[in-house]
Amino acid sequence: MDTFMNLAMSAAGQFTGQEEQAPPSHQFNEDEVVETAQRHSGGSADSGMFSAALSHVTSHSSQHREPVDEGEVRDSHRQAYAEGGAGGLSAGSMGGAAAMQILQKVTSGGGGGSQTELISMAMAEAGKLFDQSGGASSGSKQDAINGAAMTVMKLVVQSKLGGGGGGMGGLMSLATKFI
Repeated sequence: MDTFMNLAMSAAGQFTGQEEQAPPSHQFNEDEVVETAQRHSGGSADSGMFSAALSHVTSHSSQHREPVDEGEVRDSHRQAYAEGGAGGLSAGSMGGAAAMQILQKVTSGGGGGSQTELISMAMAEAGKLFDQSGGASSGSKQDAINGAAMTVMKLVVQSKLGGGGGGMGGLMSLATKFI
């Protein structure tokens, strides 16, 4: 199985064009993110949960520079998706697993073409995973959605700070540090 950062590297190749030339800003249009997440969620969460997750990510900006624990995310993803044991994960770990699932989907051509799509799809996936697993070992659905949003935000911010040229293509620069 590809490592989390290898997936991030592959996802970087999916994000080209105008997004590549964007200045190093990690601001999202909240309405667009919430609407996109709602569309991908299949009703697993309401717009208030997605909006709250974005508020959480914004209000905890000091965490954006904390490294993503690749091993934990990879193990959580395996437990959730390969072993069907998502219910044994904390809500935050479930969110990280959902983010990795979306990176796999994006790298295999399953949609997503912007930072907005990536964070929206990850939040929606976390809500669906929480419901499908009957909950988490600790934490709420909101915590799972927050975890997915924060994992994506860390990747976005760190890819830009790492001098990878800005935009989602900077994920490749960040990913190479973990290989």
